[in-house]
Amino acid sequence: MRQALPSMLLGVCLATSLAACKHNDGDSVVVTGDGVRLSSEAIDKDPLALLPANPVVLGWVDAQAFLGSQFGGEINRIATKYLPVGQTTGFVPQRDLKKLVGGVYSLAGADFVIVAQGDFNADMIRSAADQHTSTPGGVPMVHSRYAGNDLFTAGNVGFTVVTQHTMLVGNETGMRRALDRIRDNRLKREVPDWMTKLMDNPQASMVLAGDVTGQPQVAAMAKSVPFLNGLSNFRVLGNFQPPGVNLAGTLSYPDPASATAGANALRSLGQMASLMNVLAIVGLSSPVKDLQVNTQDNDATFVTAIDAQS
Repeated sequence: MRQALPSMLLGVCLATSLAACKHNDGDSVVVTGDGVRLSSEAIDKDPLALLPANPVVLGWVDAQAFLGSQFGGEINRIATKYLPVGQTTGFVPQRDLKKLVGGVYSLAGADFVIVAQGDFNADMIRSAADQHTSTPGGVPMVHSRYAGNDLFTAGNVGFTVVTQHTMLVGNETGMRRALDRIRDNRLKREVPDWMTKLMDNPQASMVLAGDVTGQPQVAAMAKSVPFLNGLSNFRVLGNFQPPGVNLAGTLSYPDPASATAGANALRSLGQMASLMNVLAIVGLSSPVKDLQVNTQDNDATFVTAIDAQS
């Protein structure tokens, strides 16, 4: 999990910094394996249908809400600084990136794919990417072809623009599995309904849900993060209103005793965070605000806020 999340962030920054906002040619269509010409409208219709089946973790973000927040501004600043190729393409993330939905398929490493939807220009992206043989960090940029699409990867993480409005970001295996679904004309949802229904909440600007039952990586992390001990699945909703990010979540365990232990571990994290306020005189403050934790049967529920300035 620790390896996968930084790679996802790298992929998003890499893609958004290379994208462009207008399309000069007619929108493309993809020829499937049986010769059917699949319209771009069919590909753009449902980003969840592009995701490979059964993700361990599913995430969704309203990119407009995120990029308009304090966190989004910082991400855009970092991408502009470290990936300056994006400055030549005219892409404005706050205007042109609409939403992100992605799945993580292994917690052992970078195995993920994100469907980014907005306004993209494949020709300008290819031109910008082909002019850079490596990223500013020195990682070689590799241009390859798969299922009729151009893939650009750096360190096994990259992107491919599928239509004027849909881009895939991820590791190479994850992107290829998504492209296989387009090629084979398998555009139907194969992700758990209980995860996707969370996205229907009108107050949420982000969703994170996962089934981590039996995942050895979670069990290993529980040694340093006790509330993960025995965790079966989780559901987290959030928005980007002041003070930064507001979160409400449910952690599910196999029995009430495990849920109580998990809730107590969460409370302990909150108490440790509050102790950091004592160090404010040296410039430190806790980003975790107003953590409230409760239990109900096999679940531990929480509500908290993350202060963007902290």
